[in-house]
Amino acid sequence: MGNRRRSTISLTKVAVVCAAATTVFAMAASGIVFASGGRSYAEGIHQTALLIMLMAYVFLIGALMASKKNQPVSLSVVEKDNSLVLSPCNMDVYAILDQESIDRFAVNPHKEVSRDRRGAIRVILARDVSIQEPFLNTLALFPNLSVLDLQDSKVSDSFWTSLDELPNLSHVLATNAIADDLLRNISFSLPEVRFWIGKRRQLVIASAAALNPNGVQK
Repeated sequence: MGNRRRSTISLTKVAVVCAAATTVFAMAASGIVFASGGRSYAEGIHQTALLIMLMAYVFLIGALMASKKNQPVSLSVVEKDNSLVLSPCNMDVYAILDQESIDRFAVNPHKEVSRDRRGAIRVILARDVSIQEPFLNTLALFPNLSVLDLQDSKVSDSFWTSLDELPNLSHVLATNAIADDLLRNISFSLPEVRFWIGKRRQLVIASAAALNPNGVQK
């Protein structure tokens, strides 16, 4: 299992490429003006290149602002007794999947949850179910998924070894769901993901005011 996979194309990346390409075009147009001795056709090309470059940079600024606006607030996880307190968090970012839900997603995942709802989901709970590798296709629909609770589920080894396909995942509750030797291998490959095993834990949603900074798990 290699490095965690991330999307290769985004609006921001497209905007950066456009800005860079139009800058090169504008510089080339300046060279044409110099080489032609300032002829009108060269000036026209130069003015057009500058206008296109300006539009590209406006596009880049807009893409950067949109990216910053859509970036979700970092989700903190605090261990307290037999619970993990998630903050800031509410039920809008929480999804509970039973076996029936998982099977429906496998048939037609895009019809189960609206696109806006997919982006809002940060926590998915799927306990006491059977999970195979294709379930990753369902989880991939939630780009901001951070916490995954699979406690007491029967999970295939191939699912665990493909977990790097969820780039924003940071916490996995895996009590009674993963073998110790497999966990050691996955933890080594995904050091940025915290695996919670041992005792069964409950997930508790809380506001930012409930957060204990000394207990944050990273």
